[in-house]
Amino acid sequence: MNRVAFGKDIADTIYMMAPPSRLIVRLSLFVLLHATLFSYGQESRRPGALQYFHFPGQPGLSAALHKMLDSQFLWDDAGQDFLNPSGVKLRFVKIDERPTQGGRIAVRYRVFASGAPENKIFGLESWPVGKDGVYDPRDIYANMQGLLMIHRPKPEQYASFKAPEDELEITAVTDTAEPIRFLLSSKDGQLQIFGTLVPHPLVADDQGCTIEVRIAQPDAATVLIIANGFPEKERIPLVLQSEGSTASEMLATDANGHAAIAGIPYAPGKARGALKATAEGPNCIPSIVLPWSAEPHAVPKTP
Repeated sequence: MNRVAFGKDIADTIYMMAPPSRLIVRLSLFVLLHATLFSYGQESRRPGALQYFHFPGQPGLSAALHKMLDSQFLWDDAGQDFLNPSGVKLRFVKIDERPTQGGRIAVRYRVFASGAPENKIFGLESWPVGKDGVYDPRDIYANMQGLLMIHRPKPEQYASFKAPEDELEITAVTDTAEPIRFLLSSKDGQLQIFGTLVPHPLVADDQGCTIEVRIAQPDAATVLIIANGFPEKERIPLVLQSEGSTASEMLATDANGHAAIAGIPYAPGKARGALKATAEGPNCIPSIVLPWSAEPHAVPKTP
């Protein structure tokens, strides 16, 4: 059996499951397939793999935390595979923002999957930080521009970049550096498209080199740190500091100058604090600070 046929058989089997189980199995398979690419004696410091940092005195990451962080990393970096041969990714375009009664900011977005086929019906699933996956029961469609819609496009909407009342809108109310992850899946089980939305990103930029921190659990109990714009296939010094503890790491960038590392900012004996991350390139030293206020939480069921 060839790879495409094998992938279709797996996709068909997953599609027959109930929506919550589909997301769990699909993501577990996604992690397994990508983890296999980084096995066979390869170290986690190889370009393209998620690395981990550790402060002195911290307990090691549990298997559940490892799986959760790997899933988040692979979701954010998802590209071409047998269930997404064109490497399509979800893109979020801001419509507006409004204050909530609780003093937070609600941001509305329209969503694009440019290159998605127009002849398929999709379902949408989301994975908020610290929560189980959420399945949207509505049928979703894409027009020629990849604009996602909650009804089949009307003739006058085929090439539209917006379709008020008919487009899929996402409203996000999140904290700084908190992502929401989305998965658009065709209901015939043959296509899946990932996307990550960070309404209020925490990013530092120096001479085109960027470092971003994303909350992986509530209260920044665990975090992902993402570096971009650095020299390709190089080892970049990264210094992490948290309430008197210091860890020095070497980030292994991929062919796009991209790297990611994850870990626990918690300092033993401290109820709260701040994590400072500083990366050093040949001509840049971006540095960023993120407050934290908790030890690692229990891991949600999904994925």
